[in-house]
Amino acid sequence: MNTRIVSLTVQRHDFQLRNPSVVAYEALDVAPNVVVRLELANGLIGYGNAAPDEHVTGETAASVEHTINQLFKPVLLGADATRIEALWARLNELAPSAPSASAAIDIALYDLLGKLAGLPLYRLLGGARNSIETSVTLSIAETATSVAQAREFQAQGFKALKIKIGLDAEADIARVRAVRAAVGPALRLTLDANQGYTLAETLRVLEELRACDIAFIEQPLNAADLEGMRELCQRAPIPVMADESVLNAADALLTPAPLINIKLMKSGGITGARKTNAVAAARGLRTMLGCMDESRISMAAAAHVALALHNCAYADLDGHLDIVDDIASGGIEVAQGMVKVSEGAGLGITMK
Repeated sequence: MNTRIVSLTVQRHDFQLRNPSVVAYEALDVAPNVVVRLELANGLIGYGNAAPDEHVTGETAASVEHTINQLFKPVLLGADATRIEALWARLNELAPSAPSASAAIDIALYDLLGKLAGLPLYRLLGGARNSIETSVTLSIAETATSVAQAREFQAQGFKALKIKIGLDAEADIARVRAVRAAVGPALRLTLDANQGYTLAETLRVLEELRACDIAFIEQPLNAADLEGMRELCQRAPIPVMADESVLNAADALLTPAPLINIKLMKSGGITGARKTNAVAAARGLRTMLGCMDESRISMAAAAHVALALHNCAYADLDGHLDIVDDIASGGIEVAQGMVKVSEGAGLGITMK
């Protein structure tokens, strides 16, 4: 079977969001994504997607397009698509600071591998489980808005809420308390400050919210502040999760946090995510599969990885729910707060 890559095309899509995404470092109502299409000599087609975040990986949609077209395409055309490990290493040599560009290609290669094997990707990667609970995100907003959204998500069957904080500690405390009062004790609440707090602010917020039964807090300090993160992990009354401070497997070796948020866009795709998870597992750290605001193409990939890895304790796979007019369907299903994937070969997506 001829698995040589004969065509690579790139197309940018600026997806409108149903609800603005507001976090400590930015507010967005449009999510730029870059879709990759790989075709093999045997006629099989694989799809990948990049959802760059300049604040996290230093990439923009324009830079991703340039990286793929100018640096990656000459190497990939004519290459054997099944040599994923070798190709991933080469792409990282060419563009070591472009993980979401690498992710788009890597996802497409795995989509092809699943189709060649005739298996859904999560089974090909190990198949640890058939479904996983996901959190759903409350962006920074007025308290009344957050409460209304929390009740709506609870009515939809979600059992875990991620609350974005980090702009105003006092307002955050009041909003989290109001959400907990609104949804009752059954839902799992987690916090994500997206680097918005100081160490002192974080400790004060967590102390004030002791009665709210918060499961963990995600990346409250600047990503570069490893000493601060180390002290926080020693002093915090709840577990701390690293996100922006752990982009890849090398970072996973250094983090003092007991939890790591793995995202395909930070890690360089499925290959990089598996490497980061392996380091975390070897260190006894649990992981969560997270996301950006992404098309179903890469969200399906993240869901397959979450179901494949036994060490994945949490999932935050809601990045496609606010995308308007996605170009793909299928692949990932979220119902009653649980994530499942298609049993079709590869990612299981259908392009519209």
